[in-house]
Amino acid sequence: MEIDILLNIDKNDVHYLSYILEAQDNMVNIRKYEGGILRIVTTDYFKEDILKMLDSLKMDIDFDIVEIRKNSGSAD
Repeated sequence: MEIDILLNIDKNDVHYLSYILEAQDNMVNIRKYEGGILRIVTTDYFKEDILKMLDSLKMDIDFDIVEIRKNSGSAD
C-alpha cells in the first residue's frame, strides 16, 4: 500500500529536501507542493525508514509532518 506523508515546509527548502529523499532509490516520490504543503509518497515497507530519515533531517531543514495517510491513488 502507498502512503502519503504531508509536510509543512518552506518553498525554499523543498528542492534541497527532494534531492536528499530522492537519492534513496525508489523509496519515495515527491509529488506536489501547494499552499506550503509538500506531499511525498512511499510504501508501507519504507514508511518507518522514511520517517526516521525525515526526523534526522529536521536538524538541517525546518518542516513539520502534518499528516500520514493511505494514498488515494491520485497523482493530485
